[in-house]
Amino acid sequence: PPACCTGTGLKGDYFNNTALTAPVVLSRTDATVNFDWQYGSPAANLNTNAFSVRWTGQVQPLFTQTYTFYTSSDDGARLWVNGVQLINQFVNQGTREWSGTIALTANVKYDIKLEYFEGGGGANCTLSWSSASTPKQIIPQTLLYPTGYTGTNANLITSIMEQVPAVN
Repeated sequence: PPACCTGTGLKGDYFNNTALTAPVVLSRTDATVNFDWQYGSPAANLNTNAFSVRWTGQVQPLFTQTYTFYTSSDDGARLWVNGVQLINQFVNQGTREWSGTIALTANVKYDIKLEYFEGGGGANCTLSWSSASTPKQIIPQTLLYPTGYTGTNANLITSIMEQVPAVN
Protein backbone atom coordinates (compact mmCIF):
# COMPACT_ATOMS: atom_id res chain seq x y z
CA PRO A 1 0.00 0.00 0.00
CA PRO A 2 1.14 3.59 -0.56
CA ALA A 3 2.77 5.40 2.33
CA CYS A 4 0.34 7.27 4.51
CA CYS A 5 0.32 10.55 6.23
CA THR A 6 3.45 12.23 4.90
CA GLY A 7 1.68 15.19 3.27
CA THR A 8 2.97 18.74 3.49
CA GLY A 9 -0.16 20.62 2.37
CA LEU A 10 -1.61 21.92 -0.90
CA LYS A 11 -0.05 24.15 -3.55
CA GLY A 12 -1.58 27.61 -3.36
CA ASP A 13 -1.44 29.92 -6.37
CA TYR A 14 -2.48 33.48 -5.47
CA PHE A 15 -3.77 36.08 -7.95
CA ASN A 16 -4.40 39.84 -7.73
CA ASN A 17 -7.90 39.52 -9.20
CA THR A 18 -11.08 37.58 -8.47
CA ALA A 19 -10.92 35.54 -11.71
CA LEU A 20 -7.90 33.27 -10.98
CA THR A 21 -6.13 34.62 -14.06
CA ALA A 22 -2.41 35.09 -14.61
CA PRO A 23 -0.01 36.22 -13.52
CA VAL A 24 0.42 34.19 -10.34
CA VAL A 25 1.62 36.72 -7.76
CA LEU A 26 2.54 34.15 -5.10
CA SER A 27 2.90 30.37 -5.21
CA ARG A 28 3.50 28.45 -1.99
CA THR A 29 2.60 25.26 -0.12
CA ASP A 30 -0.12 25.93 2.46
CA ALA A 31 -0.16 23.33 5.26
CA THR A 32 -3.96 23.43 5.51
CA VAL A 33 -6.75 25.62 4.18
CA ASN A 34 -7.73 27.35 7.41
CA PHE A 35 -7.43 31.07 6.79
CA ASP A 36 -9.04 34.15 8.27
CA TRP A 37 -7.39 37.20 6.78
CA GLN A 38 -10.20 39.38 8.23
CA TYR A 39 -9.82 42.67 6.32
CA GLY A 40 -6.19 42.03 5.39
CA SER A 41 -4.25 40.23 2.70
CA PRO A 42 -2.55 36.81 2.52
CA ALA A 43 0.79 38.44 1.66
CA ALA A 44 2.39 41.84 1.25
CA ASN A 45 2.29 41.65 -2.56
CA LEU A 46 -1.41 40.73 -2.71
CA ASN A 47 -4.44 43.00 -2.79
CA THR A 48 -6.46 43.39 0.41
CA ASN A 49 -9.61 42.92 -1.69
CA ALA A 50 -10.07 41.43 -5.16
CA PHE A 51 -7.72 38.48 -4.88
CA SER A 52 -8.17 34.77 -5.55
CA VAL A 53 -6.45 31.49 -4.74
CA ARG A 54 -6.34 28.08 -6.41
CA TRP A 55 -5.20 25.25 -4.14
CA THR A 56 -4.26 22.00 -5.90
CA GLY A 57 -2.78 18.69 -4.94
CA GLN A 58 -4.05 15.41 -3.59
CA VAL A 59 -5.98 14.32 -0.50
CA GLN A 60 -5.57 10.90 1.14
CA PRO A 61 -8.48 9.49 3.18
CA LEU A 62 -7.78 7.01 5.98
CA PHE A 63 -11.03 5.06 5.57
CA THR A 64 -13.05 3.57 2.71
CA GLN A 65 -16.17 5.62 3.34
CA THR A 66 -18.33 8.40 2.00
CA TYR A 67 -16.71 11.69 2.94
CA THR A 68 -18.43 15.05 3.28
CA PHE A 69 -16.22 17.96 2.24
CA TYR A 70 -17.03 21.43 3.59
CA THR A 71 -15.93 24.87 2.49
CA SER A 72 -16.58 27.90 4.64
CA SER A 73 -15.75 31.14 2.91
CA ASP A 74 -16.25 34.87 2.48
CA ASP A 75 -16.56 35.18 -0.53
CA GLY A 76 -16.80 32.41 -3.14
CA ALA A 77 -15.54 28.82 -3.31
CA ARG A 78 -15.54 25.90 -5.74
CA LEU A 79 -14.27 22.41 -4.86
CA TRP A 80 -13.44 19.36 -6.96
CA VAL A 81 -12.37 15.96 -5.57
CA ASN A 82 -11.28 13.21 -7.97
CA GLY A 83 -12.49 15.35 -10.88
CA VAL A 84 -16.03 15.68 -9.43
CA GLN A 85 -17.27 19.16 -8.55
CA LEU A 86 -18.71 18.96 -5.02
CA ILE A 87 -19.21 22.68 -4.33
CA ASN A 88 -19.96 25.51 -6.75
CA GLN A 89 -20.63 28.73 -4.84
CA PHE A 90 -18.39 31.21 -6.64
CA VAL A 91 -20.46 34.21 -5.56
CA ASN A 92 -20.09 37.26 -3.35
CA GLN A 93 -21.30 36.19 0.09
CA GLY A 94 -20.72 36.65 3.77
CA THR A 95 -19.19 33.64 5.50
CA ARG A 96 -21.22 30.59 4.45
CA GLU A 97 -20.59 26.89 4.72
CA TRP A 98 -21.31 24.56 1.80
CA SER A 99 -20.80 20.81 1.52
CA GLY A 100 -20.76 17.88 -0.88
CA THR A 101 -20.16 14.14 -0.54
CA ILE A 102 -18.08 11.56 -2.39
CA ALA A 103 -17.11 7.93 -1.78
CA LEU A 104 -13.36 7.46 -1.29
CA THR A 105 -11.06 4.49 -0.75
CA ALA A 106 -8.62 4.35 2.17
CA ASN A 107 -5.02 5.39 1.45
CA VAL A 108 -5.67 6.33 -2.18
CA LYS A 109 -4.49 9.83 -3.14
CA TYR A 110 -7.24 11.74 -4.94
CA ASP A 111 -6.88 14.95 -6.93
CA ILE A 112 -8.28 17.95 -5.10
CA LYS A 113 -8.76 21.50 -6.33
CA LEU A 114 -10.22 24.36 -4.32
CA GLU A 115 -10.78 27.77 -5.88
CA TYR A 116 -11.54 30.81 -3.74
CA PHE A 117 -12.03 34.51 -4.34
CA GLU A 118 -12.26 37.55 -2.10
CA GLY A 119 -14.37 40.37 -3.50
CA GLY A 120 -14.52 42.81 -0.59
CA GLY A 121 -14.99 43.07 3.16
CA GLY A 122 -13.93 40.11 5.28
CA ALA A 123 -11.78 37.36 3.79
CA ASN A 124 -11.70 33.77 5.02
CA CYS A 125 -11.61 30.24 3.65
CA THR A 126 -11.51 26.81 5.31
CA LEU A 127 -11.56 23.26 3.95
CA SER A 128 -12.88 20.53 6.24
CA TRP A 129 -14.16 16.97 5.95
CA SER A 130 -15.96 14.29 7.89
CA SER A 131 -16.90 10.63 7.47
CA ALA A 132 -18.42 7.89 9.65
CA SER A 133 -14.96 7.39 11.24
CA THR A 134 -13.69 10.96 10.91
CA PRO A 135 -15.09 13.73 13.10
CA LYS A 136 -15.55 17.01 11.23
CA GLN A 137 -12.17 18.73 11.10
CA ILE A 138 -9.91 20.87 8.97
CA ILE A 139 -8.25 18.39 6.59
CA PRO A 140 -4.88 17.78 8.26
CA GLN A 141 -1.57 18.70 6.61
CA THR A 142 -0.36 15.08 6.77
CA LEU A 143 -3.19 14.00 4.41
CA LEU A 144 -2.66 16.78 1.84
CA TYR A 145 -0.01 16.59 -0.90
CA PRO A 146 0.98 19.61 -3.02
CA THR A 147 2.20 17.54 -5.98
CA GLY A 148 0.63 14.99 -8.26
CA TYR A 149 -2.28 17.10 -9.47
CA THR A 150 -2.60 16.46 -13.21
CA GLY A 151 -6.34 16.53 -13.69
CA THR A 152 -8.57 13.47 -13.58
CA ASN A 153 -5.96 10.81 -14.46
CA ALA A 154 -3.60 11.38 -11.52
CA ASN A 155 -4.73 8.29 -9.59
CA LEU A 156 -4.05 6.06 -12.58
CA ILE A 157 -0.65 7.67 -13.13
CA THR A 158 0.20 7.35 -9.42
CA SER A 159 -0.75 3.67 -9.33
CA ILE A 160 1.30 2.95 -12.46
CA MET A 161 4.30 4.81 -11.07
CA GLU A 162 4.12 2.85 -7.80
CA GLN A 163 4.48 -0.37 -9.81
CA VAL A 164 7.61 0.81 -11.63
CA PRO A 165 10.78 -0.29 -9.83
CA ALA A 166 12.97 2.50 -8.56
CA VAL A 167 16.24 3.08 -10.43
CA ASN A 168 19.22 3.81 -8.20
